[in-house]
Amino acid sequence: MKRLIIIVFLLFIAEGYSQVSVVVNKSVSETSINSSKLANVYSLSQLKWSDGSKIVVFEQSGDNDQKAKFYQYISKEPQSLKKEWLKKQFSGEAKAPESLSSDDEILKKVSSTPGAIGYIKSSSVNGTVKVLTEIK
Repeated sequence: MKRLIIIVFLLFIAEGYSQVSVVVNKSVSETSINSSKLANVYSLSQLKWSDGSKIVVFEQSGDNDQKAKFYQYISKEPQSLKKEWLKKQFSGEAKAPESLSSDDEILKKVSSTPGAIGYIKSSSVNGTVKVLTEIK
């Protein structure tokens, strides 16, 4: 019985750490976002929030669990989005997202950049940002 309780507890903890939160600067007026709108934001098809303010996208560098889960949620491949970003940057339509190497860096940039959006492990969320959605 003790063993079963420990296993269930460990699974519960592991599930919590694998969740991804989409976070924005507190200046963003939106209170939620769906996968379709998020895909438009990350493909740089949507450049402004509903109130007209500029969206600033931050990206996770490298490969990690939260990046894989995020891209699965928006039904995109990282390499195909990179190609879209480069096209839009070269054409002058939009600026490619800045890639950051840790949740802490994303939290700092998102919290200090009006209109910013990023994604991090849910366990890294703090009071400096607003969560629009949680990907389980």
